[in-house]
Amino acid sequence: MEPEHKRAPADRSRLLPEYRALLEEQEALGAPAMETLSPQQARADSEIRLALHWGVKDEVARIENLEIPNGDIGLKARLYRMAGTRRTILFFHGGGWMVGSIETHDGPVRTLANAARANVLSVEYRKAPEAPFPAALEDAEAALLWLQANGGVLGLDADRLILAGDSAGASIVASLAIRARDLAVPLAGQVLIYPATDLAGTSASRAEFSSDFSLHQSTMVWFAENYLCGGTPPSDPRVSPLLAPDLSRLAPALLVTADHDPLRDEGRSYAQRLIAAGNDVCYEEWQGTIHGFFIMDRAGRAARKLIGRIGEWAESLWNRHDGAERGGD
Repeated sequence: MEPEHKRAPADRSRLLPEYRALLEEQEALGAPAMETLSPQQARADSEIRLALHWGVKDEVARIENLEIPNGDIGLKARLYRMAGTRRTILFFHGGGWMVGSIETHDGPVRTLANAARANVLSVEYRKAPEAPFPAALEDAEAALLWLQANGGVLGLDADRLILAGDSAGASIVASLAIRARDLAVPLAGQVLIYPATDLAGTSASRAEFSSDFSLHQSTMVWFAENYLCGGTPPSDPRVSPLLAPDLSRLAPALLVTADHDPLRDEGRSYAQRLIAAGNDVCYEEWQGTIHGFFIMDRAGRAARKLIGRIGEWAESLWNRHDGAERGGD
């Protein structure tokens, strides 16, 4: 008789073959779960592991390493220059608010700059648990306000910024877009790649994909506990934008979910709430994909396809702005 605790194998039949192969390879390696490590160990490990997901890096016109002031601290940032344009994306990397950096996302951000034919400023915010919420969101707001104040000097268009981020970075972007509205800071758009929008929730996709895929429930709990260790409840709308009482008058959004992702349902729900509040929303669920595929260039073609789609959407948005301005002349 089989032990009662033995689970049925995960149904990966609808995954793209490259992601099935990736998950099987990771299982064969038998690496320890991230939550079994100290935050510092997990961060050091992720600097290597996450960066390895990307293959050959694109060339861009120029790269500048910057420091953005936020009170007594300086935030590391990297500006990817695209020749001949002032259009700009402000990017925040994923990593559960605990890991990840401008280095781990260097590959996909280079590709994003080329795909959107725009400058991209990638910002490294403070990490939990050393700096729990609201540190990351405060850093993101500081970066936005700094860019608005200094964009002209840098040759960047700070009045038509597009915010973008993946996973935890997308969660930060969602909250930052709400904050920008409240501060009357102009935004052209926001790109939310499989965002975490409800840290208090227990959706069907969180249960369905709780293990055996790229992001485990135990890891998500560990991320949230460390992110909120300063005492912020998970129902706070600043960490769970799905619970925000007012989502009206926000920047146009491109919201992407992966269909084999525990965060899928809260991404869907956030898109539905944005639409219901009267916002311009493009929602896309990418079939056969897993959480993290935005940075998984080595695994297959979906990462670059997604980034190409983001570039098309961003260019279309900016072109609409240009057309509206010409029409008003």
